[in-house]
Amino acid sequence: MTISPTSPLARLAQIASASAQSGVNQRIRLINNALVNQLNKKIAVLKAAAQNPAIPGLEAQVSALGQQQTAYNTAASQSSNNALVLADVSLRLGTLAAAAQSGDSATFDQNLSGIVTDIGILQPTSFAPGLQSDGIAALQFSGIGIQSSANYNLGTASGQAQAGSDVTAAQNLIQSITGVATTNQAIADSAIQAIQAQITGLNSQISNDQNSVLSSDAAQIAKLKQQEQEQFHVIELSMGNVGETSSMLASFETSGSTAPPPGSIVSLLVNENTPTEPTLSVANVAPPTISTSV
Repeated sequence: MTISPTSPLARLAQIASASAQSGVNQRIRLINNALVNQLNKKIAVLKAAAQNPAIPGLEAQVSALGQQQTAYNTAASQSSNNALVLADVSLRLGTLAAAAQSGDSATFDQNLSGIVTDIGILQPTSFAPGLQSDGIAALQFSGIGIQSSANYNLGTASGQAQAGSDVTAAQNLIQSITGVATTNQAIADSAIQAIQAQITGLNSQISNDQNSVLSSDAAQIAKLKQQEQEQFHVIELSMGNVGETSSMLASFETSGSTAPPPGSIVSLLVNENTPTEPTLSVANVAPPTISTSV
């Protein structure tokens, strides 16, 4: 049996094939988009649910420790700078004592001016747990307690004695302040090391927890992606069956010996020119041109 390429059956096969291909491509594209959106939603839910509840608390501890460490860093820096300035004050006080004994007013006043300048440079240590008040604020408010040489009249023994006594009191005060500054610096340095060790430990724990969560997420996300791909391919293969109709029609077109089942629609189309069989009228519709590009 040979069917003309222009027969209704041939035209029907062409229309079915083109329509099936275009329709399948469109539906597959829509289904793929829907599956991808569904996958993204699942991944978002997974990441939100997989957040380790302990991590925010650990991060808060690190933040609080960081603030403490900053306070100790500031105090340590201030104490270190103060110790250098106080060392210069101590040297100048020694020079003052010698100038007072010798009645050297010029040297006395020159070094006293330098001491006043040094005291202005000092910074009271910022508060941090465990640190002592260094007395610098009081020193800056009250002064060193030493007057100029003219007030002592260093040309007299009594003036020299009074100046020497005031210098000695100032030396004792500066020694005390220096001792507190040195102690505060040691305490601050020790606290900084201890806090840093805690921060390092917490950051390590946070990192381990995050890596554990990420590894678990990665495995589950990979599984979800694989499932999505498998689901898509199953649907894709299943939808490929819509082309069977056109394939069946084409097979009748090309087989010269196989006749369609009697009484079927195909047999009606095939036998349209056979007077002994009933026929089915088919409109004279030209095969459409359908784009199959995705």
